[in-house]
Amino acid sequence: MRPSRSVAPRLVVAAVLLASVVGAAAPAVAADDQEAGTPLSVTITDGSTPTPTASTSTGPTGSSSGSGSSGTGSSVGGSSGGTTSGSSGSAGGTGGGTTQPQTNTAGEVSVAGMLYVGGLNGSTAPSVNPADGTVDLWFTVRNASTSVIDATAEFSVDGALFSNRLDTTSDVAITALQPGETRVVSASLHGAGQWTLLTGHVTLTPPESVDGTALSPVTRDGFFLLFPWLILAILVIVAIAWVTVRVVRDALPPVPVAATT
Repeated sequence: MRPSRSVAPRLVVAAVLLASVVGAAAPAVAADDQEAGTPLSVTITDGSTPTPTASTSTGPTGSSSGSGSSGTGSSVGGSSGGTTSGSSGSAGGTGGGTTQPQTNTAGEVSVAGMLYVGGLNGSTAPSVNPADGTVDLWFTVRNASTSVIDATAEFSVDGALFSNRLDTTSDVAITALQPGETRVVSASLHGAGQWTLLTGHVTLTPPESVDGTALSPVTRDGFFLLFPWLILAILVIVAIAWVTVRVVRDALPPVPVAATT
């Protein structure tokens, strides 16, 4: 009887210890399962996260930043790209229509798109008469309309230093300029003298309107150089005279100094 009574308490104590150990182990296993299951659930719901070890805080952050950058970024980029393309295309069309006549290879100036006036060119020739001197000026005019045009041109030449008028022409007639025709208009002016630096001018006066488009006069200018033969001749004479005086003075014997008592 005594052996059985001594064994019973031991069995009871062992059962209590076993129950406590099982109860403590069960929450730990459940907690381990819960912690292990959390990244698996995040990995399944977030397809953009490639690593299965992402924590719960990384998962929502990656998901929100991914959706924000992909959705919002592509939408803004597409709209801005379309707007830029459309505005640049329209600006290109508008700019080309207005600036092309001003930047063509011939350097022509547009008169309302009806006439195109080229730059002023010229050549100079000195004259034996020092007060004379010839300046030949010319330019081109092109008819871009569908009508025959009559116009006039006035040429003039000035001294560049003082803007003094040296010579001018009366109106030079440009008659029956046909559509698509380019014509050279020229004139000879005199009285350039010895001014050396000259400025030439031409003013084209078109009709008041062509094909229903109002036109206005246009002026082209240019700088020209005339050989100042008289000025150079005077300078050469002065230089020769100065050298001659120096040579003669050096060749003469020195003047004796009068003795003083």
